[in-house]
Amino acid sequence: MKAMVGIVIAILVIFTINLFWPFNSSDIRNRSLNEGVKTESVNSELTEVENVDLPLELNTPSDDEKVKLMTAEFEILEQERTKLKRRLSRLKHEMWGMKFTPDKAKNINEIMMAAHKLIKNPDMLGAFSGVEGIKDEISKIQFANKSIDQVSAMIEEHTSSNKESG
Repeated sequence: MKAMVGIVIAILVIFTINLFWPFNSSDIRNRSLNEGVKTESVNSELTEVENVDLPLELNTPSDDEKVKLMTAEFEILEQERTKLKRRLSRLKHEMWGMKFTPDKAKNINEIMMAAHKLIKNPDMLGAFSGVEGIKDEISKIQFANKSIDQVSAMIEEHTSSNKESG
């Protein structure tokens, strides 16, 4: 009975070590590649899988490098968000008290609301899985900033027409 309990505890310990022990999957892949290269060097042939895995392993950044790259891109994203937020605030201030035609007002409202949605509840660094996701968000913010150019042109047109008439 004691032997049975000992075996069960040993199996649980081995299972938990395998499940929760931190390891780097690239180390396992490198070991298997090195063993594969040694055995294939005897036969003097390499398979296509090993030729493909080796360059991919060299090009993939480690976790620390990935975090550094993501942090750098996220700082750029924060700067772009700040620029957009300031520009929206400035345009809101300029538009205060202006009256537009219903078509222009609807167009301005759609553009301003779309840009405001990007800033209202921004994603934090942990919400992105990689640098590509952050770059996509930066491009969204830059697109919103360019679309605000239309609103500023409408405001300038409106103020110039008011100056001419008034």
